[in-house]
Amino acid sequence: MFVRLVSRVVVSALLVVGAVTLVSQPALASCAEIPDLETAFADAEVVFIGVVTELSNGNRTAEMQVEEVWKGPALPETVTVNGTPDLSSGATSVDRTYELGTYIVFPVNSTSPFEDNACTLTQRTSAALDVIAPNSVETPEAVTTGDVVTTTSADVGAIQDPGTAEGPEGQPVTGEPVLVSGGTNLTPIVVSALIIIAALGIAIVLWRRRPADRT
Repeated sequence: MFVRLVSRVVVSALLVVGAVTLVSQPALASCAEIPDLETAFADAEVVFIGVVTELSNGNRTAEMQVEEVWKGPALPETVTVNGTPDLSSGATSVDRTYELGTYIVFPVNSTSPFEDNACTLTQRTSAALDVIAPNSVETPEAVTTGDVVTTTSADVGAIQDPGTAEGPEGQPVTGEPVLVSGGTNLTPIVVSALIIIAALGIAIVLWRRRPADRT
């Protein structure tokens, strides 16, 4: 009897876990073929380096301090980036979530608030971005042109170290720069584990409270 009870509770928990996973993870099939960095940079109207200072809307909305504009017009010192095409929905299949740190942003549109999603090449800064880094980048206030930036192997510039960025209230943001696949994080795994543990606990409590077998 105990085995049957545990099985039923665990099956129910697994169904919930499946639903959480489907909602939390972006559907890769929703994205068309993602271009390489050089192609994405050439096609983009705006590309900038931004430090996430504040998160909201389930980490789908990030307030960013603009550090460098790699392509496009002058930008305000602080911009909003929405990692979803639909802010009114709880989730979409192409949502991107952000963390505190430094990103290179390839937004869909050209003005703040910027629209982003899991299908763009927005990512944490890393050495891999050297292939598109302009030799000399302007600060947000000094940029006055929207001309395409072209680079050669001799023009590759240094990428900003995200480990020196400052987060909210001046706190340093640390961590190794890594490429991220939009929206993917460990939160669904943690939630799934908690659901299974809770289900097993409920099963044990119900078993202990079962009526004594009648003779």
